[in-house]
This record gives sequence, structure tokens and C-alpha cells, in this order.
Amino acid sequence: MKQSDSPTEGWKLWKKEMGSDVSTEYIWETFDSLFKTVHRQGRRVEELEARVVELERRLQERPAFPAQPKQFEQANEMPAEKAA
Repeated sequence: MKQSDSPTEGWKLWKKEMGSDVSTEYIWETFDSLFKTVHRQGRRVEELEARVVELERRLQERPAFPAQPKQFEQANEMPAEKAA
């Protein structure tokens, strides 16, 4: 599609390329649907951000757990009797 100097010319060119069956109502319905989707997703992002803040606050309020000693020692080498 060729770029034009004015938005009106661009609209006319787009409508000509898409055909005369593209109605203004369809365009507004599509725009409305996209607007509602963006708004809904924005609210969801805000809800998730609030949840992250709440979880971070709860994490900071938790008492720190002491480090537990290792129950098993890691063997660097296996004894020759067991290796065979």
C-alpha cells in the first residue's frame, strides 16, 4: 500500500484496496473490541502487579529460617571396594 501525505488520502486508498464491502460499522466494532481487550488486559496487569506487591510484603514479614545443616556428606571419591 502506498503511503500518502494526508490521513484522508490514506483512508481512501485503504478502502479502495480493501473493497467497498468494508463498512464503517465493521471498523468501529473492531476498534471497540480491540479497545476493550486492551483495557481488560491492562486491568489484569494491574491485578498481577498488586498480587506481586502483596507476595513480596508477605515474604518480608516471614521470619527467616535458619540454615539447616547438611544431612549427608558428599563423597568426592568412591572407595575402591565399592567401585568394583
